[in-house]
Amino acid sequence: MDKEQWLAYLESVHPAEIEMGLRRVAEVADRLDLRRPASQVILVGGTNGKGTTTALLRNLLAVQGKTSGLYNSPHIHEYNERVSLCTEGQSRLISDAELIASFEAIEKGRGDIPLTYFEFGTLAAIWQIKQWQPDVAILEIGLGGRLDACNIVEPDLSIVTSVGLDHQDWLGDTLDLIGAEKAAIGRAGKPLICGQLNVSHGFIDTAEGIGSDTCYQGKDFTASRDAAGIAHYQDAELSLEFTDYHVPYWNIASAIAGLKQLSMLPALDIIPSVIADTRVAGRLSHHSICFEGKNLNLVLDVAHNPQAAGYIAGQLRGQCNHCVLAMLNDKDPVGVVAEFEYIDHWYLAGIDGFRGQSGEVLMQKLPSQVQDRAVVAGSVFDALEQSCQSLQDGDTLLVIGSFLTVSAAQDWVAANAHN
Repeated sequence: MDKEQWLAYLESVHPAEIEMGLRRVAEVADRLDLRRPASQVILVGGTNGKGTTTALLRNLLAVQGKTSGLYNSPHIHEYNERVSLCTEGQSRLISDAELIASFEAIEKGRGDIPLTYFEFGTLAAIWQIKQWQPDVAILEIGLGGRLDACNIVEPDLSIVTSVGLDHQDWLGDTLDLIGAEKAAIGRAGKPLICGQLNVSHGFIDTAEGIGSDTCYQGKDFTASRDAAGIAHYQDAELSLEFTDYHVPYWNIASAIAGLKQLSMLPALDIIPSVIADTRVAGRLSHHSICFEGKNLNLVLDVAHNPQAAGYIAGQLRGQCNHCVLAMLNDKDPVGVVAEFEYIDHWYLAGIDGFRGQSGEVLMQKLPSQVQDRAVVAGSVFDALEQSCQSLQDGDTLLVIGSFLTVSAAQDWVAANAHN
């Protein structure tokens, strides 16, 4: 089978899109010896900030000449984005041939054990990373922590970037319950970094029950930003500041605190330049286009929950008042739009697929004061056309809501790059 046939097959081998539990995944992992895919293993979980944190970890390791294999999810455009190898400071995606080989290995190893699409892909990613033999494997938790397929590995370091309300149908509807799920990626006697200020008792109790060597932001290290916008990291031994950064400063702090626990930080004078060079696709990505003679700025972000929306809102306050929003049907649009009290014009777009919803359905979920400032579009493409026609020269348009939203927006930007 080619790659597309394999991906279609992965969707067919288990009747459920999600089935929580590690028994089946762990059995396959043990058959294929996947518990330790590298000499150092880092797990990164959290409600938001996982992608930026894994990217920064990769780059901080790369300047020391260390190789890393990464697993992230979901992807924006192509499945290969989920698995990458960084060697000699250069990152590349898994090739189609490598991806197919990894799928074949898991198919042979699983026998008659059913695996969901995500479980199959996660095991395949870990298998391929092990074949690369990197110095460090960096694995991003997809959902929750305790029962996520990535949690079958034995990490040397676990990082929880943030704890917010998301995936409540699977993780629970309180921060205590969600915090407990996320803390469960820790291991006894191994460092667990918590980047969330004032984290819930559920997180603390679970981490203590595991026996993790937990480092908390606000207690063991601090992350702050002063009035001039300079970010600061502080712990008992280190004091660093960063004037040029493109990822949330508290995620920077979590990455630094984590690598310090492993004695794998680069020279301190190098760290600021690494941070300045770290950018992640679909996270506050700025694009300049010319549309019908107007020079416009588009900002794209995969933010799909209130916590992420709050960060984006703070970053763009005073810069824009138009927003295209397209979200999956199991997300919280009311909480997201509540973070943007300064948005005067909403363009609500539909998303196709099993978890998608139309712009009309999205509109019905929003409060009347937002509906009064909103129009409905059939697709993200249509919403971008409508919104850009309404903008004035020099205006900024925000596009948020999901990875699918950003994917469609990037396609639209590429199609209009020379118009």
